[in-house]
Parts: sequence; C-alpha cells; structure tokens
Amino acid sequence: MSALFAERRSRIGAAAALRPTRPLAEVEGGAPAPATAVQRMVTLNGLLGNRELNRLMAGLPAAAPRLVQRDLLGGLLDVLQGISPEDRKKIDQEIAAFRKKKFPVLKNHKPSSGIGQFDAGFDPGTGRLTINLKVKFKFVNGKKGKVPAGFRAAEFQWKPGEAAAWKKRYLADVGALWSDKHKFKSTKKGWRAVGVDTTVAVVEANSKPHFIATVAKYPPDAAMVQSSICPPGTHHEGGGCMPNAGGAGHGTADLDANDMRPEQKLDWGNATTQIPFASNQSTLTGAGTGALAPIVAAMKGDAAMHVQLTGRANNTRARGQTAAEGAVVNTDLARKRTSAVVGHLTSQGISADRIFVRNAGENGATADLSWCRVDAQTGKKETQNPALHETGHMLGLSDEYTSTGSPAGTAMPAGYDAMIKGTTGDVVTHADSESAMSMGSTVQKWHYSSFLEALRTVSGMPEWGV
Repeated sequence: MSALFAERRSRIGAAAALRPTRPLAEVEGGAPAPATAVQRMVTLNGLLGNRELNRLMAGLPAAAPRLVQRDLLGGLLDVLQGISPEDRKKIDQEIAAFRKKKFPVLKNHKPSSGIGQFDAGFDPGTGRLTINLKVKFKFVNGKKGKVPAGFRAAEFQWKPGEAAAWKKRYLADVGALWSDKHKFKSTKKGWRAVGVDTTVAVVEANSKPHFIATVAKYPPDAAMVQSSICPPGTHHEGGGCMPNAGGAGHGTADLDANDMRPEQKLDWGNATTQIPFASNQSTLTGAGTGALAPIVAAMKGDAAMHVQLTGRANNTRARGQTAAEGAVVNTDLARKRTSAVVGHLTSQGISADRIFVRNAGENGATADLSWCRVDAQTGKKETQNPALHETGHMLGLSDEYTSTGSPAGTAMPAGYDAMIKGTTGDVVTHADSESAMSMGSTVQKWHYSSFLEALRTVSGMPEWGV
C-alpha cells in the first residue's frame, strides 16, 4: 500500500467519526442545524477536500447534499468572520427579536439628492420596504401650439374614461418598473441572511401629496411634448420652477397623455427608410412594399427589433382651403398612409406592439412629391416611457443622459453623486445608456440609493447595502 493511499484512508476514517449523529434529513428545510453539526461540516471539508466530500455526499439521502452545502457555507462564513457557536446563537436571537419589531412609517422623506419625496414603511418580519409616492392628479386640455398644425381641437380634450385609463396604467407600470429590482442585505456582522425587498407604489392623494401631476391631453400620434419635474417646495411657472405659496411642501410634475407610450430614444440616429406614396393617395404601391421588404425581413429575423413610422404629406391643398383646413386634410392623409404601412407589416406577421406611429402631416414640407411618404426607422435598443423616467425624479434620482453642459463622462449633480457614493459606492457619470434615468428602462443598482437611505433611517440601523 502506498503512503499516499494510506494517508487518504486515514483522513476518511477520521472524517467518518465526525459525522453528525442526528440524521441530516431531519433538519433539512427546518431550523438551522446545531452549531456542532456546522462545526463538523467545516472540519469534514478541511479533512477531505471538496472531491472526497462530494463522494461522501453521493451516498447520503437525496435531501442531504443541499443541507451540507448550506451549513458548510454558513459555517465557513462564521469562521472567516470570527463568529463562535456561542456568538452565532446570540446573533440569531438578536435577528429573531429584530424581526418582531414595529417601525413607524417614515413620512415625507426627502432623499439627500435634494430632488424627490416619498413615504417609507418597513416590516422586518416580512423583509419588505414599501415606498409610497403620494400624487394628486390633474387632467387638463393640451395646447395646440405645442405640436405641429393639423390636429383637430377635440384631440386635445380628454374623452370620458381616457383619464381614468391613463392613471390606471401609470399606477401599474410604475410599480412594475421600480419594484423588486434589487435586494438590500444587512452588512451587520453575522446578519448575512437578513435581506429586504422593495415595493414602489404611487398612491393617489388629494390631500398633502408629495407631488401634483398635471397631465395634458395630446393626440396619440403627435410628437412627444417635453415633460418635467419641479422638486418639493416648488411648482412649474413661466418655464421654470418657482417656490410654492405659503411654503407648501409638494413638488409638481408636468406630464402629457403620450408619456406612457414607448419612445425609442437610443435609436434616434438610425437610418430612415422612405416609403413612397402617390400624390393625394394612401394606397401602398409596388415601390412602397419593395421599400418595406428589408424592414419586414429584419423584424422577422430579430424579435427585439421595433420600427417607428412617421406619416407625411406635401403642403399642397385644394383651391379655397385655408392653411388651417389644409393642414388638417394633410394630417388625415399622413395618418392613412401610416395606417396602410401598419396594415402591411401586421399582415406579414409583425405584431402591432412593435410598431410606433407618429404623424407629422405637412409639417416642414414643400409641394415636392418627395414629401408624399412614410418614414420608417428601425431600432432594437431599449425604449423608455417618459412618465416612468420622470417618476424616478420624484423618487430622488437625477437625469443621467448627456446634454449641453453635461457631456459623456462628466459627473452627476453634487447631491445625487454624494447620495450614490454614500450608499452603493458607485461612481456614475453622464452617458446615453439603457439606464432608466438616461434613455432606457433598466433600473440600476444605484437607483435604489434613495430607498437605501430611507431603509437606514426607518430601521434605525445603518448596516444595510445593496
């Protein structure tokens, strides 16, 4: 017998003596294994190494390997942190007491970024942090002058049921985007198993809201109207943010009816395909279907691809028509053209939710026949719903996209930068990316910074990370 083989046999024999006398299956899925069992697992791994430990586990009941791995990892972490079995028992008692605590709701929390405001409730028993953003809604008529001419006056007025449907979708989509994207973990020594999930909800509140949201009605195929937020204590006035009368603490949101539709902000620079139409006609020609063929092929080959259509018309009009009347007629014609293109795409198996429609009518056009067309621009990067991005501001987050004065690579505003570094340690700079606070819809780890501040405050415990 070789010396190496004898060495291995002696190690296996010593390990066998360390096996727990209590069947592993008895504690599987139940309370943590006794500290003595944990110690045995740690010793077992030290004696055998992973290969021999795996061989031993192969002969145990089916449920046992998972328990071994769980206890082994926990035991190793305790050893690395210098936590004795006696310490572990005391820590587990502290955690159990913590889970029974009741914390009052943190009201009107203002993140250190200086931007948002919300309530935060924490239930340690369920491990759930609830962020409630109280919003008062005001639905108003839109202003025709903010979009190109050609849309009818009635299209700037809310029809029965439209405002309620917009609000219902907004409440649902905010929760879907911002909830449960990242998990908080306790960084307190020995508390590694204590985690917190986050629910974000907009709550309609006509009294003492955090924000008053004014939502203006615009035609569903009009160009996007700029939306913005004024921070707590201020409101929109004269193109800027002015202090509230009487020191009222709410902020304001200026939104529009189209802020819940997807915008392909990261694909603005893509090439545009022109789909030609005959003068005063809205029926697709052979040239039109030919121009659409590569788009159909590309969209069939890539399920992530979408297309934005912009309907156009030249600025000719019938004799005796006023400029306003002609603009309406040409917008109607542009709409018929985009409808024809949508019909062709869907007939080819392209789902309607991958087709975004805008109509410009005769805006910017001349009498040239080249304006009798639909522009098609494909893209496959993340889209963004502007209202959900603006809600990020209400939750304490700043814009992260590039702009004049904030080119790529430049630092975030001081308050936002300090909040992120003080919670997640991340260094975030301006960039046009898929971040929900840039031009996409991805909720990044640092976007939970304001929630992490609230968790630390409401729990009275600073040892939390994300």
